[in-house]
Amino acid sequence: MKRILALVFLTFLCSHSLVAIEEHDISTYMQNNIDLATTILRDKKLQKPERSEKLFVIFDSIFDYTLMSQLAIGGKQWASLSSSKQTEFTKLFEQKLKISYMEKLDLYTDEKIVIKNLEKIKDARIHLTTHLMKNSEVYEIIYKFYRDKNNSWMIYDVDVLGVSIIQAYRTQFADILAKEPFEKLLEKLRQPDEPTQKKQ
Repeated sequence: MKRILALVFLTFLCSHSLVAIEEHDISTYMQNNIDLATTILRDKKLQKPERSEKLFVIFDSIFDYTLMSQLAIGGKQWASLSSSKQTEFTKLFEQKLKISYMEKLDLYTDEKIVIKNLEKIKDARIHLTTHLMKNSEVYEIIYKFYRDKNNSWMIYDVDVLGVSIIQAYRTQFADILAKEPFEKLLEKLRQPDEPTQKKQ
């Protein structure tokens, strides 16, 4: 499962854009950038800090971290927060995601991700189905896009083997908030994650 998540996070990293992404360009755009990111990861001349820097450069413009944060904490809780608390939570959640991505990229070897299907679920919702392939094993990963107010398509969630990453965080956060105040959740997010153990 950790190795599958490594490739999911690879696609997070490779999904960069300097212009709005049109609907008909999503599949080609994603595949081209997956190929670009795997080239970076396979370059043995790059030290980890340099590799991370190259990948971090392409993080932000296709992921709507504000919407992801809102979905992860739930609409009712989000609406109860002040603007400053919403901003703080979004920054901490984004940081948590990015740190997790970089740790899991250490697990990458030679897996491939190929685009299989692009399906318009609603007028402003698209699901991009991909297959992660390692030897004879195939795992399905679905990237969920929505059309923002600028008519660009942005990722707001990913399903890995039928499990939503945002829903998993929402369950985790709901468990905390059922017992603790919101400030306690912020405190936990400020704490560094324990390093992922490398495969021996």
